[in-house]
Amino acid sequence: MEKLLEGKVCIVTGAARGIGKATAMKYAQHGANVVLIDLNKESIAGIAEEIESLGVRALSLAVDVTSSKEINNAFLEIEDKFTKIDVLANCAGIVTSKLILDIEEEEWDRVFNVNLKSIFLLSKRVAKNMVKNKVANGKIISISSQASKIGEVGNGAYCASKAGVNSLTQVLGLELAEYGISVNSVCPGYVNTEMMQQVFQKRGPIEGMTPQEYEESLTSQVPMKRLAEPEEIAELMLFLSSEKANYITGISITIAGGKTII
Repeated sequence: MEKLLEGKVCIVTGAARGIGKATAMKYAQHGANVVLIDLNKESIAGIAEEIESLGVRALSLAVDVTSSKEINNAFLEIEDKFTKIDVLANCAGIVTSKLILDIEEEEWDRVFNVNLKSIFLLSKRVAKNMVKNKVANGKIISISSQASKIGEVGNGAYCASKAGVNSLTQVLGLELAEYGISVNSVCPGYVNTEMMQQVFQKRGPIEGMTPQEYEESLTSQVPMKRLAEPEEIAELMLFLSSEKANYITGISITIAGGKTII
């Protein structure tokens, strides 16, 4: 198997589960050394052990990605161990299933801080490292959502925050192009993750359905008639993180089984 990230250093946030975990494992399988960032210290420590069993290095750090202080402290450890960073995968994200009229300000802010502010903080920090170390073909890839392109009832804060991810991706792509850094986002549809299961449980009643009915309703709207698996999203993350994607920047790619085709 061709190892697309041999010897690269990749940071993955939200690495404890779902798309983040799948991306971290995919990177490691392709020869990358991986920094795992998440609040769930025990989970990422276990994943780090799995990664190191593949013959690459791993570093697990419990970090609040909404805190610039915690990020800066983490980078002291990251740069001490690896010096330069080749890839940043922003996979940390949360969702709240409430109508706009029912969302409290603090909850709105929390969604935006995790889903959007964290990407600003981490991308800025990583980009400075890449520029300083003259990293060739650096990559920044963020998990957005099909909900960034088409609004969803009971998902307003998430939709708006992910639309912000796409816009920030465009700006970063333009501003970092002169340094050879590519910046893109991935917009998954419905993915078989713990977060998606929470959506079924909480948003189904808003739509007047049981969780099972809501899952069946959403899946029936997908031309391919199924949820995506996290590993399928990780494959696209891998491609965009590799040298094969050096001339792709500033775009938000939908991967949704035909549900959303913009």
